[in-house]
Amino acid sequence: MSESSFALSMEDRRRLLEANVAAARFFRSELLRATSSWPVEYLKSLGADSVLASDSAWQVGYAPQDRRGLVEHLRVEGFGYGTLVRAGLMAWSDAGEAIDQHQDRLMLVARDHRLSPVGFVGVGRDGQARSVSPVTVLHRPSNVLVGVDEQLDLLGGGAVPVIVDDPVDAIAISQVSREVGGLWAGIPVCGAGLSTAQARILRRFSASDKVIVALSGTEAERSQKLGYLLDLAFFFDRVRAVSLPTSPALLARSESGPERLHERLLNSRALMTFRVTGSGYVASRRADPDPPEAGPGL
Repeated sequence: MSESSFALSMEDRRRLLEANVAAARFFRSELLRATSSWPVEYLKSLGADSVLASDSAWQVGYAPQDRRGLVEHLRVEGFGYGTLVRAGLMAWSDAGEAIDQHQDRLMLVARDHRLSPVGFVGVGRDGQARSVSPVTVLHRPSNVLVGVDEQLDLLGGGAVPVIVDDPVDAIAISQVSREVGGLWAGIPVCGAGLSTAQARILRRFSASDKVIVALSGTEAERSQKLGYLLDLAFFFDRVRAVSLPTSPALLARSESGPERLHERLLNSRALMTFRVTGSGYVASRRADPDPPEAGPGL
């Protein structure tokens, strides 16, 4: 941790968090009024248009292409340039102009172990989700998570966390969960893998001692997910996995998709019994002879 982290006063921390909250509100309003833009079409194409409802728990936003939209908005709200730079919301151009750090991206709030809003994950036109906030006195990509605050009711009620790649996959699982009694909570790692700190955050807010890793994507991505075992096993008693033919969002959009996704999650197996082959994941039943579980609570 840097010396500047130790020098951060409670008042400085409060002000930086306020700037992030104000930025999240701005991004949210930009998305809700962008009725015919690529972010809206992207969400609709993956069945995540429920987040466009004003009362959605997933307060997804949009950082517009305007180079100064956020800066000008936050300046009107009373935030100084220094605060915006330290919060990771503003940068100085080569010409000395104050410009938005984030442009033309879907935005989701990244939260620390206190669920304080300390940064953002962005989704670009390429559909790739990644941490877009720079390292600051508050934010480090490996120490934050998306999706916990949005599903506190599910996690606190015993829903099993399901580790996925992208926010739209997490949203799809959350939607299916709310249709079947709150059994699951989708948690996206946004392309960066899962860290020990993130596993700790997830366990802190999970009533369930079980976690599931959704296995989909390329062979390299599937191999990376096998590495989640050690970190998750340190905090969760039961680390399970489920192999999916495609991403949860696309599966949920297919014919009888929600039912198929729900059934797959019910039939998870121990993560350590999966191995990667050239054609995907294979579960070794010799290593895990018990039948699949009847439900997340068993």
